[in-house]
Amino acid sequence: MTNPSPPEIQAADLIAEAGVVRPPVPVQKIAEMLGAKVAYEAFEGDVSGMLYREPGRTLIGVNSTHPATRQRFTLAHEIAHLRLHEGQPVFIDRLVRVNWRDGTSAREEIQANTFAAELLMPRRFMSEEIERVVARSPKVAPEELVGALAGTFHVSEEAMRYRLINLGVLGPYSEPREG
Repeated sequence: MTNPSPPEIQAADLIAEAGVVRPPVPVQKIAEMLGAKVAYEAFEGDVSGMLYREPGRTLIGVNSTHPATRQRFTLAHEIAHLRLHEGQPVFIDRLVRVNWRDGTSAREEIQANTFAAELLMPRRFMSEEIERVVARSPKVAPEELVGALAGTFHVSEEAMRYRLINLGVLGPYSEPREG
C-alpha cells in the first residue's frame, strides 16, 4: 500500500482518539465528539453538504436526499474541513465543485476528500478486511472485493473502488495488482 498523506495521518489520529476499532466508522458520533451539531436537510440544487462555525458553535449540514453512503462521505468530508481548514467559517460543498484559478479550492477539496476516505475506510482496517475477504475466497474478482468491502465499510462501491486504487490494491482498470 502507498504511504499515508498528512490528511490521512490526521484522520487516522482522529479514529484512534475516538476509540474506533473496526468498521464501519461512526462518523456522526465523531462529528458530535468534535462538538458539531449534525443536521440532515433536503438542500436545493447540487449542494451535498455544508460546514458553518462560529466561536462556540459548529453546524454540519448533510443533504438528506442523497443515498446513505453519500451522506456518510459528505459528513466525513465536512469533518475534514472542520479539522484541516480552521481559518474559514463556512464551507458549502457541491457535487461538482468549481476550482478557483489560484488553486486553493482544489487543494482544500483534495485534502478533505483524502481525509474523508481515510476516516471512512482506514488503511489499517482495509488491510484486515482485504485479508479476511481473500482468506474466504482466494480467487475473488475485483468487483466482488469492491462490493464486499463497500458493504463492510458502509460506503458506495465507487468510493471503495477509488480507495482500493489509491491504496495500490487495484490497478486503474480494476485489475488486482501483483505483489
